[in-house]
Amino acid sequence: MVRLIRATLRFADRQDREAMVRDLKPVSPPQACGAPTAPHAAAAEARFADFAERWADKYPAAVRCWRTAWTEFIPFLDYDVEIRKVICTTSAIESINARYRRAVRARGRLPQRLRHHLRRQNHRRGLTTA
Repeated sequence: MVRLIRATLRFADRQDREAMVRDLKPVSPPQACGAPTAPHAAAAEARFADFAERWADKYPAAVRCWRTAWTEFIPFLDYDVEIRKVICTTSAIESINARYRRAVRARGRLPQRLRHHLRRQNHRRGLTTA
């Protein structure tokens, strides 16, 4: 979900991004844009129609991005709000993966001692993995 919003904003000029995010808030899940989500698919579709009406002429690729991903987006609305937050919040997981990739790139492999060090750092930051 976060990736969909980022992809949408990639098409927008900097001066339009804030307004575009404001228009996406009623459509998107709670943690993605920081606002309550549409309660069901019909409400999300109506709110997306407002978004598309405003931005389709200026940024047709951004609207097309949402239309293409719409079938993957609708199942999110079937979950409770708490579950939607967990599904949409991927930054902690992405942070762990980025740290591992950076360590592997720097050393060419990930030795046992470095793996233990990274896990300990992640645990201190509250980014524990199973």
